[in-house]
Amino acid sequence: MRHAKSDWNSYESDFNRGLNNRGYKNCQIISHELKKLINIPGKFLVSPAKRAQLTFEEIFFSWFKDNQLSNFLEIEDELYGGSIKKIIESMKRNFSGIETCVVIGHNPILNELLHNISSFNKNLIPNNLVTCGCIKINYKNYFYDQNNFIDGSVSEYIYPKKFT
Repeated sequence: MRHAKSDWNSYESDFNRGLNNRGYKNCQIISHELKKLINIPGKFLVSPAKRAQLTFEEIFFSWFKDNQLSNFLEIEDELYGGSIKKIIESMKRNFSGIETCVVIGHNPILNELLHNISSFNKNLIPNNLVTCGCIKINYKNYFYDQNNFIDGSVSEYIYPKKFT
């Protein structure tokens, strides 16, 4: 998942930019649609950038009771300008054995990551994953440390404008 639309009107650094009104609205749309599409995630890898953190909270906070959401969160510095290799290593370490997992980050690294962790139906991956856009990839098993993501099949691409 790519972070929601960020606020370019603030004088914050790129890392500290929040979301704009459209970003918050799109998070509500995607939260609603994802609930129909996936099970409650067992783990999240999220970029440390403020806009990615806010996207995570806005979309998934309502999915969890008693503020348990942070128990499933792993901040992954590599998602903000890091390497694909290290992101994949983190995914193997954090996601193995968990059925539904979510990565929230930035382009262009997300598009590269998507092509690296999927083998089938890559034609569903857009050239530029839009803000708040989500790609669903299915795997035959959830032991990513063993299967090395080689059997990933892209099954869905959702984005806010698809539902407005």
